Amino acid sequence: MKDKEVTTGEILEAINIFAEDVDLRFDAVDLRFEAADQYFEGLEHRLNRVESLMVTKDYLDDKLANLRGDLVSLIRKQGSKVDALILTLKNNRGLSLVEAEKLLAMQPFPLL
Repeated sequence: MKDKEVTTGEILEAINIFAEDVDLRFDAVDLRFEAADQYFEGLEHRLNRVESLMVTKDYLDDKLANLRGDLVSLIRKQGSKVDALILTLKNNRGLSLVEAEKLLAMQPFPLL
């Protein structure tokens, strides 16, 4: 076989075919990057929304302190009712002095 000399035109044609193939591959990569960018933009939007809905520590501390205050107030009111009942029973001789003192000492806020 005789070696065939490659012409400049054939080289340019091969380079052109290769370049077109590379261009197609880069176009596919660009599409994948665009899809990834859209996904991450959506993810960033969702994360920002979640952050805006999150409760801060200071807010939670304030709410818990308010709840504790409300509960203490309710327990004190309930305790004063129980104290009044115990004292009424003691005065009407339904309870002895010792029994009344034991019951009053057992309260969340005992009377001493």
